[in-house]
Amino acid sequence: MAFKLTYSDGQESEHDDDTVWEIDDGVLMLGREKDKWSVYLSPSHWAVLEVGASKPKDKNSDDDDSEDDSDDKKSDEKSDEDKKEDDKEDDKEDEDKKKDSSDD
Repeated sequence: MAFKLTYSDGQESEHDDDTVWEIDDGVLMLGREKDKWSVYLSPSHWAVLEVGASKPKDKNSDDDDSEDDSDDKKSDEKSDEDKKEDDKEDDKEDEDKKKDSSDD
């Protein structure tokens, strides 16, 4: 069953139905097959396990994520351009101030 794992530092990871898990004396064991664990997490490293929290895999979900990422990149590029423009304006203001002070 799909689940979301929250680590003790607050980081979260979502796991699909292909990941098998078991808890033994507080140790969280993860793997692709039962009793063939590839990851062991001590109780001090994980905080919450939410069963059924992960969204099911969907062919369209990957496409949706990439569209969201491209929008983020566009907004990041725009903000970088705005920053460059602001820097140019600040530089021009600094030059004007220097000219004014040297005239005195």
